[in-house]
Amino acid sequence: MLKPGSRVSAPNLKFRLACVAAALVFVTTLLVTLSTLSVAERGMKAVIGNQQFTMLAGAVSFMDDRISDRVRQIEAMAANTPQAALRDNMLMQQYLDVQARMWGNDYLNFLTLARTGEMVVTLREFPPGRSLNATGVDYFERVMRTRASVISEPILSRLSDKNVVIFAAPIRNADGEVEQVLVASVDLQGSGFLRQIGSLRPGNSGYLYLMTAKGILIDHPEKDRVMEHVNAKPGLNTATERALTGYEGWVEGRGKDGRESIYAFKRLRTTGWILAARYPSDEAFAPLAEMRRNAFFGALGLALASGVLAWVLVFRLLGPLETLRDQVWAIRHDASDIAVLRDGRKDEIGELGRAFYELMAERETSEGDRNATEKRLRTIADNLPVLIAYLDRERRFGFGNATFEKWFDVSLAQLAGMTVSELMGREAYAQVRDKLDEAFAGHSVTCEVKLDVPGAPRYLQGTFIPDLQLDGTVAGVYALMHDVTHTKEVEEQLVQLTRIDTLTGIANRHMFTETLQHALDRARRSRKPLALAYLDVDHFKRINDTYGHGVGDEVLKEFARRLTAGVRNTDTPARLSGDEFVVILEEISSPAEAERIAAKIVATMRVPIDTSKGPLQASSSVGIALSHADQNQEELLAAADSALYEAKRKGRDGYAIFDGDATPKEGHPASPGLEAPGR
Repeated sequence: MLKPGSRVSAPNLKFRLACVAAALVFVTTLLVTLSTLSVAERGMKAVIGNQQFTMLAGAVSFMDDRISDRVRQIEAMAANTPQAALRDNMLMQQYLDVQARMWGNDYLNFLTLARTGEMVVTLREFPPGRSLNATGVDYFERVMRTRASVISEPILSRLSDKNVVIFAAPIRNADGEVEQVLVASVDLQGSGFLRQIGSLRPGNSGYLYLMTAKGILIDHPEKDRVMEHVNAKPGLNTATERALTGYEGWVEGRGKDGRESIYAFKRLRTTGWILAARYPSDEAFAPLAEMRRNAFFGALGLALASGVLAWVLVFRLLGPLETLRDQVWAIRHDASDIAVLRDGRKDEIGELGRAFYELMAERETSEGDRNATEKRLRTIADNLPVLIAYLDRERRFGFGNATFEKWFDVSLAQLAGMTVSELMGREAYAQVRDKLDEAFAGHSVTCEVKLDVPGAPRYLQGTFIPDLQLDGTVAGVYALMHDVTHTKEVEEQLVQLTRIDTLTGIANRHMFTETLQHALDRARRSRKPLALAYLDVDHFKRINDTYGHGVGDEVLKEFARRLTAGVRNTDTPARLSGDEFVVILEEISSPAEAERIAAKIVATMRVPIDTSKGPLQASSSVGIALSHADQNQEELLAAADSALYEAKRKGRDGYAIFDGDATPKEGHPASPGLEAPGR
């Protein structure tokens, strides 16, 4: 708007137009250059990614060949074992000694195990007081079960304190039965398994690392992470997570150090281990980054030259516009005749003057059209199922649609001048006060408010839009609110469904975790201990394999029903997964009380279960752990799991108590030997 005593500064307009032209040239040049570089970067990224994957494929092939050679060596040693050596330990010692001299540089130790798991002969002596019984150890049990050679997962050897992998093969007697098991341990770092891939490091800061299919790091530049899970270090690497789910190939992702990199993954055929390469993107694309910087300064220089040229052209083209400006000034402030605008130039500037002339004639017509439009808008607003209102600077209603009468039983005449607090109540106003503050500060915001009305609460979702003036001040706020009560009810139902196990109808793992944490907090405050029962269905896998998963589901449902009926109303049963269940027992006065509950559960589960395949005899093993001060839920759950393991070790269909005041024991204690056995 023109102000009396002032005129539009033509040089300022020229300057702005010149700046716009320069900015357009700068942006256009920069966008074209950067888009071209982006296409080149994508192509370069694909070349680097494929190159890294090809490199890994070659390294994996080499490692597979080395592992296959080891397997064939151990199988040959086992197959060529003299039958007399099976009955003469000294002869077996001599045989292993000969083999060690042939292959000694590749292996840490050779030993044999009897069918009972007891060590028979070893080349390297164990430390004093140690011996080996491999009963329950994964590689031994697999050999005895499959009667074939196996390769273990990487483990930390108790004999050498080195990261090793175990090769085991059956030694058969004259009748073809497995008489002993030949075991050979290989040092992963020292045997050449990993040394050869060190030279494949990508770039200056890239590196390779090796992990098992479960994510245990076998080799990594950060040596303190070896034999730890890849996720033990805080943070999330989406590329590694994809590899753990079976992905092979290359992908770009962000490492746990926040650095973007190109990752490549390839699995070993023999073991399923994952060989990975990381090539930092900033190093791979350093030349492109330099090209981007050069493109920016080049575009800036071109833009400055364009701005100077635009200034010259605009100065010549804006002469007629300056004349029109003077005419408008005279009409507004000197009462000149507006007809001067009608008889102007025969070009765009003249058309603009004639448009000003016609504007006044059209104004009256526009006023009538505006009134009609306002009437239509009012009719629409009054019939929308939405609260539409205007709040002035004192936060009083200056306008409201007819919906206020339907929802709050207040007339529009009464609404005018009311505050939000007077209409909705102080508690509702407290919920939206901060959002209103933001709206009056000039920001559009959304909010939710809960209204306590007779019957059931009502939830409203609203938007506050500031009425910004030309000077930047806020004259008021437009408020639009609609009823989301039904949506809230549906959301609450969905949240509840995520806390219930769909098969059994009892709490699931998510709800169990929340409930256990609250129970532990209550136990600390009241100093009344609680107990956690960990139980499952004995031989449940046999039930599934024999009768099918449908009958297995019937057993789980009845198991959950009996469990719920057999505990107190204050206890919380939950299903963790499969046939694993837990019960939170609050305010347990003594271990004897926990034993009574465990005995009751075990007795209840012995009653035959009616299934679609007829009555089925089942049983349960129960492990109970008593909580103690400052114990977290992971420790309590581990203690209960240890007790369950003890109950199963004693023969199942029973229970065991883990006293929380005692020193916790591991759920699956390791036998001394080359490595800790699996479960």
